[in-house]
Amino acid sequence: MRFRSSHAATALFFAATGLSGATLSCTDSGLEPAREAPATFYDDELRLTGDVCLSPDTDAVFPVKVLFLVDTSDSMSVTDRQDYRTKAVDAVLDSYKDNPAVSFGVVAFSSQIDRFPPAGSGGFTNAPDRGAIDTRISQADSMTDYQGALSVAYEMISEDIVASSPAERARTKYIIVFFSDGTPDPQCSASVTACGTGQCPAHQHCRATVCQDDFLVCTVPRKDWSTAFTVAIPATMYPDLGAGADYNLTPQILRAVDDIMGLQDFYHVGEIRLHTAFLYDPTAAADPLAGPFGLDRPGGVALMTSMAEHGLGTFTEFDSASKIDFLSINYTPYIEENGLAGVLATNLSVIDTGDGLEPDSDGDGLTDAQERAMGTCVKAGLPGSKCSDPADSDGDGYTDLFEERNRASGFDPLDPNKPLTPCASKSDSDGDLLRNCEEDFLKTDPRLPDSDGDRIPDGLEFRAGMDPLDRTDAFGDIDRDGERNLDEVTAHTNPSVASPPSYQPVRYLYDVAPFTKVTGERCYHLDVRHIKLLTTGKGANALTTGNDTNAKLGVNRVLLYFDEAPVGRVLDYGNVRVACADVRFVDGAVKSPSDGVVPLIERCPQVPACPPPPPCMDFKPAGSFVQSPFSESQWSAGDCKNLTSICPPPDAGVP
Repeated sequence: MRFRSSHAATALFFAATGLSGATLSCTDSGLEPAREAPATFYDDELRLTGDVCLSPDTDAVFPVKVLFLVDTSDSMSVTDRQDYRTKAVDAVLDSYKDNPAVSFGVVAFSSQIDRFPPAGSGGFTNAPDRGAIDTRISQADSMTDYQGALSVAYEMISEDIVASSPAERARTKYIIVFFSDGTPDPQCSASVTACGTGQCPAHQHCRATVCQDDFLVCTVPRKDWSTAFTVAIPATMYPDLGAGADYNLTPQILRAVDDIMGLQDFYHVGEIRLHTAFLYDPTAAADPLAGPFGLDRPGGVALMTSMAEHGLGTFTEFDSASKIDFLSINYTPYIEENGLAGVLATNLSVIDTGDGLEPDSDGDGLTDAQERAMGTCVKAGLPGSKCSDPADSDGDGYTDLFEERNRASGFDPLDPNKPLTPCASKSDSDGDLLRNCEEDFLKTDPRLPDSDGDRIPDGLEFRAGMDPLDRTDAFGDIDRDGERNLDEVTAHTNPSVASPPSYQPVRYLYDVAPFTKVTGERCYHLDVRHIKLLTTGKGANALTTGNDTNAKLGVNRVLLYFDEAPVGRVLDYGNVRVACADVRFVDGAVKSPSDGVVPLIERCPQVPACPPPPPCMDFKPAGSFVQSPFSESQWSAGDCKNLTSICPPPDAGVP
């Protein structure tokens, strides 16, 4: 135990004289200064110190997903008789088959469009079905449906993005290789189009400066394809074609490329590139068998060059099928150096109200005073009691703070039947202080500790009155006190309430110094000071009677988040690790650890309870971190180090 005392300046206090009857009298008694009681200052601060190392740079590998779009139209039976296009795709698959960071997808397109892997079995794979892919690519069919192929590519990539976590999306590089020997078919023109020095009327398209009639399929509704033609056309063909609309013209094709590229910004994908490769063999083009295909080198080069420009990729032309080679494109995953993205400490048991510090004995984000006023649980009750999970007073899975904040949406912290939708998962899969069912309601990601990437865990944003889906509000100022929200959360002050001039909060101070170990590991020495402690667990629960408590007096739960991300990747969600310790402070009489210092090490040795365990905390990936309940009998169930017990000397009288 430690405490310090100081004396305030002496204030003079004068006693007034009294009057009796009509006689005025005076006295010299009692005129002396009265001393103010000395103020007592407790040693109520905690300090975190220690070294934490970055993950190896190999953990910052950016996955590469390669999608080949391969033309298998009839013209290939003339321009690529030896099936070199299949060999070129196989060469890339062979080169990267042992690299787990590279996966593949293939779209073979002609009149019919086939995707590998098939729909519903994942967009990309490290083990593609080579036999099925080779067989399909080597087959030649009639049309060259560019727009349909790009539509399927958009579908495959968007499905894969949605199935990936935001953290993975931010690191994924998509490479699209579009290969063809001709111009697109069928082309449909719903309006007048330029052609050479003239124009083509509606329902005619321009091919090599010559107007040609559109195919009948351009104007027949899809529902009639099975009956309107001598040979029925499957409704699965030409997936983007609408009756009477433009199709496979240059504007539609470039728009399809733009749609694919737009996925990068919309979903915060690491990178998307579309490369084009064009085959024009003059010898093959002179073959009489090639005549019906209308091979058009100027038109093909112009279109595929524009596609590559829109796709921020490269254009390559092959003048012989034997020269087809896709290995010139770099498919190698690149590794970026990890760096520190953020350090943030918080005491879940102490809330800054904007006008002072108040205890939160169950760590649910509501002060004890607020919970007593609401009638919710203040601290842990005995197993099986109404407050066995004090953060969830009505036992419906949603925490009290969450329900109180969302009353307008039908929640009630004291009614287990509200909301009507039950909590599907009480777990906190990403260690961000929000339960999975709460994240479902908020639309945050239960796989990401920080869904908006602003370096503040979702649960801390929610508690602070911020939006865990708005990256920009970290740099806003909710209470307009001149401090950014991020700075206030980091300092453990209240970003939602402007403090009056009379209140000067004690701010957390961080010292972060980089160093390199002799092993080459890049590490940081951390020193977080002025973490205030309060006496928690006082009083009784409103929902229980008698001495129904399973909480130890004075427990404070302290968390430290360590966030790392590839250097220069501001949109990367990073890797978050969290450390946790339960310490104890009781009105200046008990403090554990007694020196108020918690050294951080990455692995804590197992030791008996007494002598006390070393004051250490494991750093765990946030996704595997499990908070133990604020209950003395259940601390061992989680990852918070129990540093609340001290081994007093005999007869010390310490509670």
